[in-house]
Amino acid sequence: MNNHRYSSLRRNAIGLKENMFQGVAGSAPAGAAVATLTGAAAYALGSLPLAAFIAFLVVFLNAFIISRLSTRIAGAGGYYYYVRNGLGSRPARFTGFLYIFYQIMALAFISLSVGVFVPAVLGSVFGISMPGYLMYVLIVVVLAAGFLISYSGVRESTRYTMYMAIAEMAIVAGMGVIILMMKPSINTLSVFTPKFAYGGLSGVGIGVLLMYTAFSGFGASTPLGEESREAEKTISRSVIFTVIVLGAFFVFSSYYFTVAWGPSNMASYASPNNLAPGITIISSYLGTGAAILITVLFINSLLTGTVVVTNSTSRVMMAMARDGIISENFSGVSSRKTPHISAAFVSGMAAVIAIVSASVIGGFGAFIMTATAATLGVLLVHGLINVSLPASDMRLHRSFYGSALLSVVSIAVLGFIFYSTFMSISLPVIVGSAAFALFSVAALAISIKNMSHEIPSEIPAES
Repeated sequence: MNNHRYSSLRRNAIGLKENMFQGVAGSAPAGAAVATLTGAAAYALGSLPLAAFIAFLVVFLNAFIISRLSTRIAGAGGYYYYVRNGLGSRPARFTGFLYIFYQIMALAFISLSVGVFVPAVLGSVFGISMPGYLMYVLIVVVLAAGFLISYSGVRESTRYTMYMAIAEMAIVAGMGVIILMMKPSINTLSVFTPKFAYGGLSGVGIGVLLMYTAFSGFGASTPLGEESREAEKTISRSVIFTVIVLGAFFVFSSYYFTVAWGPSNMASYASPNNLAPGITIISSYLGTGAAILITVLFINSLLTGTVVVTNSTSRVMMAMARDGIISENFSGVSSRKTPHISAAFVSGMAAVIAIVSASVIGGFGAFIMTATAATLGVLLVHGLINVSLPASDMRLHRSFYGSALLSVVSIAVLGFIFYSTFMSISLPVIVGSAAFALFSVAALAISIKNMSHEIPSEIPAES
């Protein structure tokens, strides 16, 4: 018997307010707005706000489906449990492996965001020259800090990320309002058309793909079901809240940064020589003091993102270990009731991926590569979740026509984003796509070959 099988997390430790902001904090909104959205801007260019709006619609559709599933089942397994409930053991295994893959890639992406963009900010905005090895130091420091905060306990870590997310969004959005009021002539609705994008709709599609990465933390509350009060209701509401808040924030931020820079000049906005354009804009309009404040928020935003991703991934790994899918050691829980072994594993793997990829294809290339791999993993997992809803309805003898229509529409949109990705000739996008494809094939083979028994159900399939 698994020695850790009945290890449990802290019950009823957190409520609705902590859950609502986990997905928000997990998306590192300030960090994404001022710097990391340059990945999406490299393809969407002056149509970045359009890409943000489309990404919001796609994510909201997926969030609605996840919210529906959350009313039936909640636990530490998150998406892994949802797919198990609807499609069974083998797809659940595959989903669990793929979830771990894209979350580790997301952690690497976040650490690279700090390692690549902070030295760029210090150089381009403040004129401070930093050594090249600082990038690697920052990668390790950010991931280690995220692990330690996660280790402190679910109540402590979720409250920290909640307060930080509220503060950073309020300040970044407030600065945007001031900039638009200072120079109202820059406002234009043309940025919500594909006219500025590289390759037109294809550029918008790749922009949506990379913008989707900014939203990818929206389901971060789903693995917290074992530790939440009134888990099914709480998780369901928190997912919808998260996407609405993130959608409004990212559409507005991408709009005011785009028009402040100039829609026709966005090629220079998203270039390796200008890796922190959002901070450059704020410095230009609001002065050095505002730039320093936003830089601090940028770093802290990405740090809170690592905490959220570490929290959620470690709990899914713990759930899979309980079910005998991966080593029982990953189900170990510390005295603080945190799955510390799983958390250490995902943090360490993210560090290795970030450092090795940056050494081979450069920091910015590794940033795009990990973003691509993470987002493709997110899209495939969400596709499986979307299929799980009508399958669950059928199994429970409920009408499934509405949920089937939702699934078809959502999967069609995800398919378009996949198509846009593979149309790219960018080396980092190709490498990220190849990593995703290779891991998916391996995970599928393992999920099928080693399935000698059905995964035991440790949580109720229905509320």
